[in-house]
Amino acid sequence: VVLSKSTLIRAFTKAKGVTPYSYLENIRIAKAQKLLEQGSTPIEAALLTGFSDQSHFTNAFTRFFGVAPGMYRKIYSEKSE
Repeated sequence: VVLSKSTLIRAFTKAKGVTPYSYLENIRIAKAQKLLEQGSTPIEAALLTGFSDQSHFTNAFTRFFGVAPGMYRKIYSEKSE
């Protein structure tokens, strides 16, 4: 069975509740969150999770958490002290 791109996207979205791109972005942001909690810099987290640049990563992270990655790292490090 061969599915068209749009059919596959609709089926995925129906099954998971989000588009394939959003699903992948959520996974990448969750991994970046863990890296920031472990002390990685925002640029390291961006590159290790497949974002094309720090700006793209910062926009996605801020949209997801409501705070920039550098601030998240700072807040998390202060809580763990």
